[in-house]
Amino acid sequence: MYTYKRAVGVSRANPKGEELLDISGLQTNTLFTQYSRLIIVVTDRLINQDVAIDLLNYLVELGAFSGTIQQWLDSKATTPLKTSNTLPGDRYRYVTLHDIQYEGFSLLPGDASRGDDRQDILTTADARDIRVVKTDNTDVDFPALCERALWGINGHLVRAVPGTRCLYLLNAGKHFNVDDNIHVNCFNFNTVSKLKTYEIKATDLRFEDHETHRFLHYKSAVSLKGKTVWMVIGGRLYMEDVIQVRGNNSVAIRTDKVDWFTRIFDSKELIDLSAVIPKERMVVDKTFFQTEEFFLNLLTDRSSFLIVLDNPHLYAYTVPLVNYLYPFTYHTEETRDIPLLTGGGLLPKYFKRKIINRRLLDIDIGVQRLYVNKTTGIRNEGNLFHGFTNRFKPSALHQGYLLYIRGLIQGD
Repeated sequence: MYTYKRAVGVSRANPKGEELLDISGLQTNTLFTQYSRLIIVVTDRLINQDVAIDLLNYLVELGAFSGTIQQWLDSKATTPLKTSNTLPGDRYRYVTLHDIQYEGFSLLPGDASRGDDRQDILTTADARDIRVVKTDNTDVDFPALCERALWGINGHLVRAVPGTRCLYLLNAGKHFNVDDNIHVNCFNFNTVSKLKTYEIKATDLRFEDHETHRFLHYKSAVSLKGKTVWMVIGGRLYMEDVIQVRGNNSVAIRTDKVDWFTRIFDSKELIDLSAVIPKERMVVDKTFFQTEEFFLNLLTDRSSFLIVLDNPHLYAYTVPLVNYLYPFTYHTEETRDIPLLTGGGLLPKYFKRKIINRRLLDIDIGVQRLYVNKTTGIRNEGNLFHGFTNRFKPSALHQGYLLYIRGLIQGD
């Protein structure tokens, strides 16, 4: 009655999101020791149609059966199984990176808090946001665009909200006034997952400071059950290693896993973080990045926001890039427009140069500064952090990675 075709599952030992699997040769009583979730696609020969079976519905029965999945299906020839016409994906789709100005959009000064009739009088000097509009004024579903993409400027992510005939990149106007050599990137999640972004409020944060450890907790106003949850903090993207969901509305932020000094001092040269630390400030006490005040200012800044993705089975991983003969250039055989991530956590725009069967990727964000904090100054004894570098080795080239974010989709 049923013929096994393929399977999709989530590994217990090494979770990589939903994976395409071949379990045809495995014993059924070992399946759930290896996988926490398993859906198979079978052909129902009575109706000559492919259907899906969630094997969690038969967990006990499969554990007691000795044989392969097809042998188990054969044993059910006269027993109707619980099936679904909704099939799991059969191929991987990846998030891709696009320069929005090359996709038929223009960037204009904007302010999401003002009315539509006030936008055209804004200048780059007084606009706190950036407006993204279709250059030829054709219709675009901007709310849908916000739900299908993340947006970046100067190597950092910014929150997008839809307007009447545009979308606003919040605080991007201020970022432009910090560094006007900007590229606005779109991280395309179309077919991978829908997403929503939310501002972070001080009332939703709870900071605990103990002698041996610190905790930062976030209480979400929306349910996080069955979702993938990330955060952008100070313009940098943080995933499951730092952002850990602890309940339907609760998130723990692992502040101990981040070098806040380096990230903040690097970022304040590229985006506006004046509400967190003045751009011109070069010296801080070592406790500056450990205080409740710092974390509240950082997470409630407009450069920080919550990302909730509908697909709970996304998988993100990095692949190192090879440094080419020239500085700021990487070599890869990848031909898709996969986002580039630096070792310091930036997500810069890159320029492509095609060579036979490979590509060169060029970035223009400069070098990674090598700070001499905690080690210099008479009797400093590690009590100060400062943004100065050693003149003999002030910087290094960025290590580059391709950031793969994948989901499973149903092919045509």
